[in-house]
Amino acid sequence: MKFELITAALAAAIGIPGLWLYAPEPATQVETAVIAAATIRYRPIGNFHQGGKSVVPPEQMRQVAAFEIMKHQVSHAEYAACVADGGCKRADANPADGSRPQTHVSWHDATAYAQWHSKKTGQPWRLPDEAEWQLAAAEIFGDASVETDSTDPAQRWLRQYARGVTLRGLPGPAQDPKSEPGTNSHGLSGLGGNIWEWTAGCMQNGELRKDGSLAYGDPYCSARITGGRHRAVVIDFIRDASVGGCAVGLPPDYLGFRLVKDG
Repeated sequence: MKFELITAALAAAIGIPGLWLYAPEPATQVETAVIAAATIRYRPIGNFHQGGKSVVPPEQMRQVAAFEIMKHQVSHAEYAACVADGGCKRADANPADGSRPQTHVSWHDATAYAQWHSKKTGQPWRLPDEAEWQLAAAEIFGDASVETDSTDPAQRWLRQYARGVTLRGLPGPAQDPKSEPGTNSHGLSGLGGNIWEWTAGCMQNGELRKDGSLAYGDPYCSARITGGRHRAVVIDFIRDASVGGCAVGLPPDYLGFRLVKDG
């Protein structure tokens, strides 16, 4: 760091063009929104059974504490700074405009960026958990699950597929969340677009008891919950779920992320 600062100062003094590029830029301040504490109707997502048959788990009331979250998805320029600093791996594809959201990143990439951003800002940042993401999404959140007493899992899957297609609409190019499709009631942008966002949530497993309660098993954390027009569970190292790696739900068009600030 001391050498880089001296180099930058020398470049300014003697007028050598380009040497400023070697001096790392300070982490930019990001816009955030504070989401008030609330109780939400939350449905676990994963593999649930009752009497040896696959079932859709019922909704549960879940309390979510207040938290602070980025208004925009992490941009290509922001992610590129992490790559240049050695904190992140280069993405498989990048938008031409640095202000557009960074896509084609895995859960591990998003986590690495959170660690780097925390170090640069001196503040703790992390991925939101799945309940925080649902609360932040507000009216944008859609549940593709279809509760039915049908004993035919194929029919239930077809209904859920149709529900997911209705929620997501037609796929399209990744869009800049700062311009479209607008903001939700919390002032967050990009949530209704075609970029799904990584969360810290793991794929869940459990048994539905006769009284309607759930007995949870160990979560499967090699697959993570992504939030978008509907939820999907994606293997954590996948960068492009449209070509494979989606464990539950319709595959996302694109994968990006935003962070929550702790403290």
